[in-house]
Amino acid sequence: MFRSTLCYIKNKNRMLMLFRGSKENDINKGKWIGVGGKLEAGETAGECVKREVKEETGLEPSHFIFHGILYFRNDRYEDEEIYLYSAEISDEETDHIRYDCDEGTLRFVDSEKIPELDLWEGDRVFLKDLLDGKKHISYELIYEGDRLIRHERIKVSEVLFDFDGTLVDTGEGIMKCAQYSLESIGITVEDHRELSFFVGPPLLYTYMHRYGADETQARALIEKYRERYNPTGVYECELYPGVRECIEKLRDMGYHIGIASSKPEHMCVKLLDHFGISDLFDDVVGATPDGKIDTKTEVLNELLRRKSDDPEYISKCVLIGDTGFDIRGATDVGISGIGVSFGYGDISEMSTLGAVDIADSMADLPEIIRNLDD
Repeated sequence: MFRSTLCYIKNKNRMLMLFRGSKENDINKGKWIGVGGKLEAGETAGECVKREVKEETGLEPSHFIFHGILYFRNDRYEDEEIYLYSAEISDEETDHIRYDCDEGTLRFVDSEKIPELDLWEGDRVFLKDLLDGKKHISYELIYEGDRLIRHERIKVSEVLFDFDGTLVDTGEGIMKCAQYSLESIGITVEDHRELSFFVGPPLLYTYMHRYGADETQARALIEKYRERYNPTGVYECELYPGVRECIEKLRDMGYHIGIASSKPEHMCVKLLDHFGISDLFDDVVGATPDGKIDTKTEVLNELLRRKSDDPEYISKCVLIGDTGFDIRGATDVGISGIGVSFGYGDISEMSTLGAVDIADSMADLPEIIRNLDD
């Protein structure tokens, strides 16, 4: 099975469609599809879709929204795992489109006329969802030649939680330790609550982007941070209301529950034990102290590596987080994201980046997750 991306670019009430007519040995010859292509070695789905859209159209949208995974199975061709994205562009950006490309001819088509095009039958299934505004779209599409013989929606069964700001309000400890570390370089912050932007992102990112530290300086600050965090700061936290009840309900509904956090994995485990909820989680994956696994993308890729014996695991996942870093990471690897409003992130940012929904409390999550499959 090979992996590819497929992106539908929107402008008002129309979508950019590609008529594949240029290449002789093209499985899509004579059909209208979105733009995209195969993932290169070591490339994430998010990196691939950006590259393919730029190569085929000349466009560089500000962000891409991930919708789901499509499994194309055909008795004549190799199986394909397709990561489905969309992107919205302005009228001004449409002036820069290269309408003739190596793959065929691009044209904007009014949304209501798209079903009239010569499409793969399976494309009609997921394009209807996309045009209807559905945010989470995953299917297995089974063909005999050009004939679609069966299609099945892939349901969510794996629920992944971010840790800081999502399950546990770790803000006090993180902010006080950040305050402590900054004092070592002469930066005094009187009220630790002014450092709320430290909660969620990798520490390396925050020290480098907020304070202009180079990587060596940032890692020294992280060591200073840990000097207070390991014995004291780690315990300056509390569970958000309803965590246990929410996760017990999700487990009763048949979901497997995991953690994917930019917090060091051993710290996640320590706090789960501290709060007495370790037994609720099937998987815990976090960052490594040496920085080799640090960003949300890297953490999620490590989780997928551990689940490599289930090649379709990724299509059954949803990630719940409180910041744009969570939604971006999920989008990058190809997982739908749900935001929570009670953490430390920006609700508007998460929505713009493609969060399929925003939960205002832990109690909201079971119904939101169940509705993804409706």
